Amino acid sequence: MEGLKSKLTETLKPLEPASKYLDKKIVVLRSWALQRDLFCVGYGAATTSLLTYPLDLVKVRMQLQGELRPVGSYPIKYSSVPQSILAIARSPAGVKGLYRGIGQGMFFHGLSNATRVYVFDMCERSGLTSDMDDQPELSRFVTASVLSGVVGSTLFSPLYLAKIQSQTQASPDLAVGWQHSHPKPRWALWHAFRGHKGYLMSGWQGGTSAALKITGTTVVHLFTYTTLQHALYSSLDLTDSLTNSCVAATLSAIPVVLITNPLDLICTRMYNQKLGAYYTGIRHCAELTLAREGWRGFWKGCTANYLRTAPQMVVTLVLWDRMRRSGFDHVMMDEQEVINRTWD
Repeated sequence: MEGLKSKLTETLKPLEPASKYLDKKIVVLRSWALQRDLFCVGYGAATTSLLTYPLDLVKVRMQLQGELRPVGSYPIKYSSVPQSILAIARSPAGVKGLYRGIGQGMFFHGLSNATRVYVFDMCERSGLTSDMDDQPELSRFVTASVLSGVVGSTLFSPLYLAKIQSQTQASPDLAVGWQHSHPKPRWALWHAFRGHKGYLMSGWQGGTSAALKITGTTVVHLFTYTTLQHALYSSLDLTDSLTNSCVAATLSAIPVVLITNPLDLICTRMYNQKLGAYYTGIRHCAELTLAREGWRGFWKGCTANYLRTAPQMVVTLVLWDRMRRSGFDHVMMDEQEVINRTWD
């Protein structure tokens, strides 16, 4: 009996290195699959940002139009989205004026969206969004959303600052808000750091407002999207995953814009001002806006915001959803291939 046991032990010893190799290869494949999917999310967000960038620029200028002035006391330079796009295209800057700060905008949207999806996906895979019975829990879901929003906004705040300050630069007849003297849009990031608080702090002058905005957007964004997905599947029997994701993303953009447009407006004004010129903080900005412009002032640029947000959400969320659905299957297929090659 002892002899048989020793023979089995000797027979199984050569299998240990193969097992270790298999585990290491599977970890590498999982990491590669995640990197591939995150690249797709970031690339999709950056590409969508390029296509919708004129709408983003119009939104920013509408939010700054009549800043801290009562309705009727200032000329309306941007009355609607089509009129605004035509006015900017006919200005001395021409069509290029619609794409001021496009580089910073693409990098910001690509990197921040990929980071938000990555952090939230890691929380979801770690079970931080579910209870002990593996059922989604609202408080845990919100916590993961807040964490992903804060990380994404904080890391790339200087890019957002450079984008906003580049977008507001315009000829005198179309200028709104504080006009920064950046010689060229690509230099805006460098000049953003050369502010009143040195090279580190100036790039984060509106960081708190950006964290609040992106956190609120992420919470409403992911919660309404997942809720609508389940509702479309259960009530309307919309079983096609791509159609379900597109419809849910388009509809979820409506509450996202309506709820978070005030936060977006505050964020835009905090970033565009010369540091400390108008507002000392988020609360001060909200109080001044309400007192001088009324509650309607918080929803300036709402239409342009939706037209920009809806395509962005469709691309980002559809890619994220397909990453969650197909990523595991692809990894398992790769694992099976590794197993076959290992034992052949």
